[in-house]
Amino acid sequence: YAVAKGRQPGLYMTWCICSVQVSGFPGAKYKKCANAAEAEAWMVSAEKGKGRESAGMSIAAAAPPAVRTTAAASPAGPASRTSAEPAAQPEPLSPKKRKRGLVGQPVADETGWTIVYCDGACKGNGQVGSVAGVGVWWGRGDERNMAERCPGGQTNNRAELIAIVRVLETTPHDKQPLLIKTDSQYSINCFQTWLPGWIAKDWKNSKGDTVKNKELIQYLSALLDQRALEGQRVRLQYVRGHAGEEGNEGADWLANVGATRPALQERDWDNLREAVINT
Repeated sequence: YAVAKGRQPGLYMTWCICSVQVSGFPGAKYKKCANAAEAEAWMVSAEKGKGRESAGMSIAAAAPPAVRTTAAASPAGPASRTSAEPAAQPEPLSPKKRKRGLVGQPVADETGWTIVYCDGACKGNGQVGSVAGVGVWWGRGDERNMAERCPGGQTNNRAELIAIVRVLETTPHDKQPLLIKTDSQYSINCFQTWLPGWIAKDWKNSKGDTVKNKELIQYLSALLDQRALEGQRVRLQYVRGHAGEEGNEGADWLANVGATRPALQERDWDNLREAVINT
């Protein structure tokens, strides 16, 4: 998202952060773009008076989220950072820095990227007594490999999302670009397609029901925004499942192992999200 006129003009990776800059701002001018290059080009044209105000998206419906100080996240929460002072407003990156991540966009040259695979598995998905697990695969014998039980509700989609969460919670914050590969089209769609509409409709789906996994998705969105605002490129990239790719097969195996682990209580996603926003 390119914001030419708002509280703080700049490029934003997700609608969650973009909406903070344009919601309720008189004459806000912004545009959803397919990639960073398109966003930067639009910003340049907007500065010259050629940019158009975004159409087809209600900005009044997406009020800025309240920001308040909360207790720090649990030990299983986000990886530690060098700075943890409360901030009332996240600072956007300059369009010239070109460091925004793009969900679902393939990386043509993976040289220099830190690559990790994640997966979720659920036995008896959608049925009473289902069990779900989370898998994170860095490589053969890598001590960072993770096989955990999915906390709370036992569904495949939740496990897929939490696998990405666990990558972001446990991977150090640095400038090395991070490529997270997943076979979950649902996870990709959450951020590439559905998120702006959910926020505009106050997290209601097309049937008027509350979006499933709302709090979890909001927390994951905050983790992605945090990395982007720090200048780290994070890419979620779809890979075909069970197609013989070692990393995907490894993550799938770890997720199935995780499903055999003892049950875990649901985590407080709202509290975790607020902790991320306030650091």
